[in-house]
Amino acid sequence: MQSIVMRWLLAAVLRAGILGVLWAGFTSASMDYAVYGLVSVLACTLMSLWLIPPKSPTQIARWPRRVWFSGALCLWFLWQSVLGGVDVAVRSLRRPVRIDPTVVRAPIDLPEGHARQLAMVLMNLMPGSMIQRTTDDGGATALVTTDQYSAARCASPQQVELHTLAPELDPARQWKQLQHRVSRAFD
Repeated sequence: MQSIVMRWLLAAVLRAGILGVLWAGFTSASMDYAVYGLVSVLACTLMSLWLIPPKSPTQIARWPRRVWFSGALCLWFLWQSVLGGVDVAVRSLRRPVRIDPTVVRAPIDLPEGHARQLAMVLMNLMPGSMIQRTTDDGGATALVTTDQYSAARCASPQQVELHTLAPELDPARQWKQLQHRVSRAFD
């Protein structure tokens, strides 16, 4: 019982700390908004605990590794976004426009869960490529809605179809790198 209470308490303190830092960053830690910040941080902390309750004991020994690889993932993502944005801008300014829209299939290496969802969201945010749909091994669409699959007989998603502006952008390589970096951040 005591470990459950400690888990919830630690989760609440960590979440409130992160939300407090975000509030301070957005408001430049202005004391004019301290009451709003306190109420907002408290409400958001309680809401996050209600929506995503802590499931397992926190392993503090893994934090330095996770923080390091999460930072590396953020920097890599920002760099890829800049490169993709420049590439899309250059392609749109050249005449004739050098695009050859293509769909490329790539395997999903991450297990079901937050890491896979994060990788899919980040892939869709990078310029030049996006996930068009997920498919099972047979090529049938495998849509996921919350924790259930869209059809009772549908297998879990095993591949993504990546829509890209041009095959030379190699979205399958980018997807593989992204999954690797996300898995290290969640490890």
